Amino acid sequence: MITVFDLHIHTQKYSDCSFIHPDELIAQALEIGLKGFALTEHGMRWPDEEFTKLKKMAEPHGLVLINGQEISARNEKNEMEGDFLVFGINYSLTGRYTALELAELVHNQGGVIIAAHPYKLSRRGKTHYYGAGDKIYQLPLDAIELYHPDHSSLAVSKAQKAMQKLGIPGVGGSDAHKIFDVGSCVTLFEHKIGSDADFVHQIRRKNVWAEKRF
Repeated sequence: MITVFDLHIHTQKYSDCSFIHPDELIAQALEIGLKGFALTEHGMRWPDEEFTKLKKMAEPHGLVLINGQEISARNEKNEMEGDFLVFGINYSLTGRYTALELAELVHNQGGVIIAAHPYKLSRRGKTHYYGAGDKIYQLPLDAIELYHPDHSSLAVSKAQKAMQKLGIPGVGGSDAHKIFDVGSCVTLFEHKIGSDADFVHQIRRKNVWAEKRF
């Protein structure tokens, strides 16, 4: 059974840069054929009480919601080391972490960590990224966000090369900040996902692949 998820979504409730109201997501996910989606707000995880309310709205429709977070890592000089999607951690990671510290913390607590848009170009030029770039080769990652709206064909090629070298899968996420962007890039799971634990387990087992839809 193939299960389709969007792994990378922000809402206006907890990400100031987003225009998506959480209640909109359920209808939109159903409209485009998703079986679930992950909320990955900047620098925080949804509080359990709030997340449970949204999950209960989704459950009658057969939608599965995953509570994640997008964390920006910085080195000792306060320079960006990339953005990472974190799942399986039951609290907000609000401290300052290097990329390696973040990965080790996540793994020590049974979670998974994914390099978000590693080769998304910044305005500074061809070798500067909003993601981790080639730093991913030095990190114990569980997956790489292969398909992302801002990944060019060259970025996808670089991510595929890293996936092959590191032996880890690629995933897809829309990084949606507007409702009609949801589902542009998705992740397909080989098995049914019914919980956060299932989600983490299948990523760790590499039973996933990425797809770009629009």
